[in-house]
Amino acid sequence: MKNFRPAVLFTVLALLALSTVAYSQAPFNRAPEIFPGTDPQWRDPSYWIGQMDDPDGVILSVEAILQMNADYQTMVRRPEPFAGSTKERTPDLMHWWPGYVEPVAPDLFSMTSREIADLARERINIQKEYLRKQTFGNINAIAYSEANLKAFEDEMAADKIKNDLDIRRGLAVRTTRMKNVPTFNPMDIGLPVSGERRYDMFNVCLLKIGKPVTVIHVSRSGESLLVLSEDAYGWVQSSDIAFSSDEAIDRFANPENFVVCTGDRVMVYSDESCTYASGWFRMGDRLPIGRTIDPRHIMIPVRMTNGQLVSESAWLAEDAQVNEGWMPYTRRNVVEVAFGLLDNAYDFTGGHFGRNHETTYRDIFACFGFNLPWHGFMFTHFGSNPKNMDVAFPDKDNNSKGQFDTILTHEPFISLHSAGGHAQLLLGETEGGVPVVLDHHGYEYKTEDGTVYKIRRTCVGEMTNKGITGYMLNRPLTSLVLR
Repeated sequence: MKNFRPAVLFTVLALLALSTVAYSQAPFNRAPEIFPGTDPQWRDPSYWIGQMDDPDGVILSVEAILQMNADYQTMVRRPEPFAGSTKERTPDLMHWWPGYVEPVAPDLFSMTSREIADLARERINIQKEYLRKQTFGNINAIAYSEANLKAFEDEMAADKIKNDLDIRRGLAVRTTRMKNVPTFNPMDIGLPVSGERRYDMFNVCLLKIGKPVTVIHVSRSGESLLVLSEDAYGWVQSSDIAFSSDEAIDRFANPENFVVCTGDRVMVYSDESCTYASGWFRMGDRLPIGRTIDPRHIMIPVRMTNGQLVSESAWLAEDAQVNEGWMPYTRRNVVEVAFGLLDNAYDFTGGHFGRNHETTYRDIFACFGFNLPWHGFMFTHFGSNPKNMDVAFPDKDNNSKGQFDTILTHEPFISLHSAGGHAQLLLGETEGGVPVVLDHHGYEYKTEDGTVYKIRRTCVGEMTNKGITGYMLNRPLTSLVLR
């Protein structure tokens, strides 16, 4: 014991105590499944089905839904698509990170090689400006060094862009991230703050399995591709994109016979016994039915080592949450599909393969064939229903009755209301005339004793619940009634 040094031991123990304090902060308080003042029955789909006059009546045919998609695409391609709209219904396509197209993707194949090269340089310049716009950190909330930032920029390889730039069509062989920064390491996310909201702000959105892209540029290492999808520009992993002819890509992206995923995430398997998973697809995704008449036998896209697209057989479990062809658009089906996402964690950019509010509703209604816009502010321009013209204005006396009166003239289960930056699905109302909604958000609420509870997931509640509404009732709410 002659070498024992109390002062040294005390210092070591003190450092250990400090480390324990630093790393022992508990997770945030989780809001209970049933919020204060919320009816427990609201979380049960059968409760809402019991409120329906005709739960199994088909609201719109598949042909009518697909025509709505086509009509919307025609409308947004007009030179001034929102001309004549009221101020409240004129989209402000504000978003918090670059990448999304406004309001529709350009036709790159109608452009010259020089124009495409200029476009690639422009996109990379926007991405570089965004990278330097604020301090970002990795998944450990450690800020990137100047060397890190330069490495990200170098991987973009702007100097490799030539004026005779060629473009190629490709197809996503799995769900993959589209990013503003070509990073591969999952640690390298764009964390904007060190505390609560651990969103990956390098991510733009998700590119789903079977979706076509146009490849514009290749990163320096070749690991990432700069692509344009239906919704956005972004970097994707090269190994997630396969190349083929226009005909083969279109045939896979728009199959004649298919299953649509109606669950949150459904596995596909390598053999009929469904022992080993070979991948997955998620709500609203489609995969072609295979060469047999069994809808459990499907085809999945595969990227060969040479980059070419091939289709290979895969199998679905007997109880897989899928529908052969588009799901019938009924109120029962809407509620049962939507409640399959209950309690899913909120993921602002999809960087962790989750959903935000817009992608939640896009996925739900994609099961029936709808292709809703990427921005909630544009929901009100989808379809020609006269009720889409309604705007629920906030009351001057802040009691929300006028807003509620407008909202409740819309049909439950098929009506979305958007405050521009957020949207909710109407389910019904309380005895006191307050709308009840399905919501997916990143909010919180505080109890009378000052305790803060984080929701940040798919939930059900009254529009007057501050944790659900956030800023909704302080803004004009635009409408989308899907019939």
